[in-house]
Amino acid sequence: YKKRKNSMKVIPNTIEEAFEELDKLNSSEFLTKDWDKWIAMEEDIALAFSHHAVGQWIRNEWEFWCGYGELKKWFLANEIKHPDDMSAIILRSYHRLKNNKDLNIEEQIEKTVQYYLTDKEKLLRARKKKINEINEENN
Repeated sequence: YKKRKNSMKVIPNTIEEAFEELDKLNSSEFLTKDWDKWIAMEEDIALAFSHHAVGQWIRNEWEFWCGYGELKKWFLANEIKHPDDMSAIILRSYHRLKNNKDLNIEEQIEKTVQYYLTDKEKLLRARKKKINEINEENN
């Protein structure tokens, strides 16, 4: 964890630490009195419901807009560049965790990256993947 200057708040360095912080928020009733209802919601509805609430809190408090904490660096290294996408992956993963589902973080990252790629970039990545597969088969 990274402590913010002149604050008791911490910025998580990993997704696992982010989950721990969300658990703390849940127990402090910061998020909502209806937290259990959020967990019970269908995943996409829960994400839409939380985007301007806890999602905004995550983006601001964990310095996704202007900071360079370890968690943000991890997202950037995985080609997740927009703070909205960072908080969405955290919240989707947390929702899945609370519902005992596979987090599929790699899949979430891939879908997000694909969303922003141009058609040309998608074609180039598909070709590169195919070449790598052929090379692996030949080795």
